[in-house]
Amino acid sequence: MRMAKEKNSGLYKLTIGPIHFILICCLIIIILVVNSFFELNRTRESLRTILEDQGANLLSGLEREIQNSVSVIEVMEGVPGAHLLNISSSRNFFALEDDIVDYLLEVATSVDQNDAIRTLSPPELGKTAQANGLKKIQILREPSQSQIAEESLYYYLPLLEGTRNMVIIPFKKFLPDEGDLFSVAIRRTNGEGVVAVSIDDSQMRNLRRRFAIQNVLETMGFAEGVLYLSVFDRFLSPVAQIKSEGIGEIPGSPLLSSVQEASQFESRLQFISGKQRIFEVAKILHLDESPYGIIQVGLSTGEIQRILSLSRRNVVFSVAVLLALSMAGVALIYVNQTRHLRKLREMEDRAQVAERHLAIGKLGAGLAHEIRNPLNAIAMAIQRLQREFLPREQDQEEEYDRFLGVIREEINRLNQIVDQFVLFSSPYKLTLASLSLTEILDSISVLFAEEFKTRSIMMKYEFDPKLPPLEMDKGKMTQALINIVTNSVHAMEAGGSILMKAVLDRYDWVRLTIADSGSGIAKEEIEKVFDYSYTTREKGLGLGLPIARKIIEEHGGKIHIESQIGKGTVVSILLPVRAP
Repeated sequence: MRMAKEKNSGLYKLTIGPIHFILICCLIIIILVVNSFFELNRTRESLRTILEDQGANLLSGLEREIQNSVSVIEVMEGVPGAHLLNISSSRNFFALEDDIVDYLLEVATSVDQNDAIRTLSPPELGKTAQANGLKKIQILREPSQSQIAEESLYYYLPLLEGTRNMVIIPFKKFLPDEGDLFSVAIRRTNGEGVVAVSIDDSQMRNLRRRFAIQNVLETMGFAEGVLYLSVFDRFLSPVAQIKSEGIGEIPGSPLLSSVQEASQFESRLQFISGKQRIFEVAKILHLDESPYGIIQVGLSTGEIQRILSLSRRNVVFSVAVLLALSMAGVALIYVNQTRHLRKLREMEDRAQVAERHLAIGKLGAGLAHEIRNPLNAIAMAIQRLQREFLPREQDQEEEYDRFLGVIREEINRLNQIVDQFVLFSSPYKLTLASLSLTEILDSISVLFAEEFKTRSIMMKYEFDPKLPPLEMDKGKMTQALINIVTNSVHAMEAGGSILMKAVLDRYDWVRLTIADSGSGIAKEEIEKVFDYSYTTREKGLGLGLPIARKIIEEHGGKIHIESQIGKGTVVSILLPVRAP
């Protein structure tokens, strides 16, 4: 992990800071969202292609069936007696005749009902005939006011006489200027008279094809997912149609206009019947290799919507998982970088401490020799003064001895300061031996017993009886623990308690905690306690804890301090079970 370092500062900065972390997360989110958008589009297009292929295959099969059916009709129409050669084809052909008769009968009935409500004029009858693909519609209201040619009255006599309700007149030429007509006539239900509808041969052919196409649609039925099938002529007028239940009126689709200009299939997605989405596929219908009209199929999108909905959920879940993993990865990088940075800072702090120690060592080594010689001379002079130059007056002798004692104490204190400088600055040479930590703590307890009693301090012990022996320098480790306990004692001016606890930690370490109920250390001061220039005592140089840490670290251990103002301080020491 690369770190950026400020010039002339010795401080390291995070290559990936909080702002970078947020920007990276935002970038990951954008990439995942964009990728999900394109993935859903690809899925949607794939499903659309599947639907389009399904509709195209269905329409191709439907076109072939229609072409076959129409071909049979053309043969039956063009070859007299052809129906005798193929019983099945003749049966279908005559069935179409019946369908046409039913259709003409339905139109005649509708005209009769409308005329009963309101008398229909000849122009209105002509428009109705044209709209239904008929040659003409005639109404005989009274024999004296007949709109029907007199030549055809013979065929309508059963209706006029009331012996029959319907007659079918095969192709017959009634007027010189007319061709042969096929007619269906019914007796009027409201008064006397007859309603007759007629078609010519061309219209008969068109109706045969129309009903043949309708029969093909009904015979094929509905494949899975098909909502409707429609056939339109070249003028986009409906020829035949079947639709499933629940499908209302099917509006004219712009797709039909675009199909007329296309040579292949056309498709589109549209809404009908409210919110129902239908996928439409259409193509040109060819009969006799000529365009006849357009065939169209409406496919349900329910399964596609279900698949898309499932895909969306899967994509959202995948995005969430990938986002979580990505953010966790970035966070892990950030945490590792922070941890690495912390180690670098600790290394730098140690290097700075080592530099200071080296400076102190050089200073202490130089001062030790220069200071100790004068101190020795002063000490010898004081001994001579005390022995040879006593005061003449008896009452001044006691005060004289007291002043000399003060001078001797200060000389000893100066010697101790010099010893601490030398000890703190010079490298330790440990003499390791397998020792019991409990024995060292017991000796410290004996050493401080009198002072604990004087200061009203209660000492408590909690030692794990299974503690293994440790490789230690007894003298140096004793000195380190004495320095720590001394600090605890000085933190309790009004008495208190000290708890010393030693337990095995993770089989590789022994954890020793020294907890006191003293005044505590402010949070911002805890980091300074191992600085050789920091002390809270009026007398002393503040080297106790720095020396203790140095000794513990030389043993391969670690020391950590936690403290709260007014609640005391806890010093935690980790010592390795194996020698460093």
